[in-house]
Amino acid sequence: MSHVNEYAKLVRIKTDNLSDRGFKTKIKLPSSVTLPRKWDYINFYVGINGYECGISTANRDEFKVNGVRKWRIFANGEEDTHHGNKYNDGDIVTLSIELNAQNKVVFKVNDAVMTAFNKKVTEVVNSARLVFASNQDTGYKPPLQPWTVLHDQVRAFEMKYKNSSNNWVAFTMGNKVMTEEWPLNVATPDGKKYIVDKTWIGNAEVYGALKNF
Repeated sequence: MSHVNEYAKLVRIKTDNLSDRGFKTKIKLPSSVTLPRKWDYINFYVGINGYECGISTANRDEFKVNGVRKWRIFANGEEDTHHGNKYNDGDIVTLSIELNAQNKVVFKVNDAVMTAFNKKVTEVVNSARLVFASNQDTGYKPPLQPWTVLHDQVRAFEMKYKNSSNNWVAFTMGNKVMTEEWPLNVATPDGKKYIVDKTWIGNAEVYGALKNF
């Protein structure tokens, strides 16, 4: 995803510490979504540097099984995108990304390796993170169209980051859970943003939704 050429709304969950070596969480997928256009999509992913790996849904054939829309695992970071299993609305999936002992990125789904990338990371410039992201395919140049890509509550829980000592530590920093809108510094016509509930951040848990009210 890119803030330069996308109309999107996001929640970023990260320590902003460049020495961190990974992020993992359990995700309870929304019970329902609204995707009016073919190229609209919703992503929930873990990342480090330019590696972004997680689960996505869209109203396109490659996301469907017997005509029913699903969520599909993806792994972006080196050349081609890799795809994994499909899941249903409301399912719980564990996502994990980390640097291994060789400083190579490993992406796991439900604690099993989905993708082991080949290149060594020599410097971290974008810290380990979890992102909720929704993209609307109505153009990114002002004036922007009203926002119509929606989803019910997504729950991230048992969130942890891998510190510089390779220990997994509960993520409980509510001040590091931030919303963002693309394109940057461009007002949306309806002012719609992610609704974020950090009530249980002390238990390493956060909720997010995009809804009409």
